[in-house]
Amino acid sequence: MPVLSTTPTRHTELVDQAIAFLSPRWTTWTLQTIQQHGPMHLAHINSTLPWVGVHAMAQIVRRMQTSGLLDRPQVGVYDLTPLAHDTQHVHRALSAWHRNHLADGTASLAEAERVEDSLGRLRGKGTIPLLHALAQHGPLPNGALRTEAALATGSFHYRITQLQTDQLITRRSPFSGRGSEYTLTPAARGLTPVYAELAEFARKAHPTTTRPTQLSPPAQLAVQASAATRRSPAASPELFSHVPDSQPRVPAYVTALSRPSRTR
Repeated sequence: MPVLSTTPTRHTELVDQAIAFLSPRWTTWTLQTIQQHGPMHLAHINSTLPWVGVHAMAQIVRRMQTSGLLDRPQVGVYDLTPLAHDTQHVHRALSAWHRNHLADGTASLAEAERVEDSLGRLRGKGTIPLLHALAQHGPLPNGALRTEAALATGSFHYRITQLQTDQLITRRSPFSGRGSEYTLTPAARGLTPVYAELAEFARKAHPTTTRPTQLSPPAQLAVQASAATRRSPAASPELFSHVPDSQPRVPAYVTALSRPSRTR
């Protein structure tokens, strides 16, 4: 992780804040849809994102307006704020990282999906502190890594398992004994430009260290959210990838829940 500040802990907090701010479900798609079309009526946003229920979409745009990502220049019309335009730099960095380091089996993914998948790999309690500890100190055994990341034992083992699944860390030895060490994968070492963009965005979004409020739905609903983007033939092909068969829209009570997966 690059040292962009004289206080590495503060830099880690900035990256964590940016991820928490940008990762609620449908944020990426809503931003990129309005970016593509310009100011949009709520009904137009809904028709462009047809898998999101009408009431759920209304809640999403209200949340994004409260957080400073959307403005309402006239009744029922939403547009990007200057802060929202700054997300383009973060999205480009996340998409480029995904394309360069996680290309296997993802060649057909569109930009918004790459951004969402990248955020999914970086969010969750302890992810950034663990990656930062390995970047700062090199390979570390279980105990030392857990201490550096300041995680409880249960949270540590859960996050370590997830980071291995997400191809961000690997064990230097195939055995899980006491001397086994973890290290960053090439993909994780390639996150430097992503961290830089996330930290810069957080400085603009949160001049103080206040963490944005998040909702807390069940983690498994993110799977349904990801699947929904592939089910609708009505969505913009520039932003989304699809399979041929159209499926029923995800119910509003599901899509209204806005916290992503990989969080414990």
